[in-house]
Amino acid sequence: METYEKEIRDILASVKETSEMMKEDNVRLDNIAELVESNAKKAESILATMEETSKSLTQLEATMDKIDKDDLKKLNQKAEIIEILNRINDRLESRTPASERFESKIYKEEDE
Repeated sequence: METYEKEIRDILASVKETSEMMKEDNVRLDNIAELVESNAKKAESILATMEETSKSLTQLEATMDKIDKDDLKKLNQKAEIIEILNRINDRLESRTPASERFESKIYKEEDE
C-alpha cells in the first residue's frame, strides 16, 4: 500500500507540476493573444492612415495637374501677347516716320 501511496503522490505532484506549467502556458498564450490583437489594431490604423495618405496624394496630383495646366495656359497667353506686340513693333518700324513724310512733302513743294 505504501508503494501505491508513493506512486499516487508522485503522480499528483507530476499532475500539479503539469497544471502549473499549463497555467503559465495559458498566461503566455493570453499575452500572445493580447499582442496579436494589439498588433491587429495597429495594422488597421496603419492601413487607414495609408488610405488617407493615398487619397491626399491623389488630390495633390490633381491640384498639381491643374496648376500645371493653368501655368501652361498663362505661358501660352504671354507668348501670344509677345507675338502680337512684336507684330505691332514690326509694323511701326516698317512705317515711315511722320517727320520724314512731312519733310518729304516740304521738299517736294520746294522742288516744284
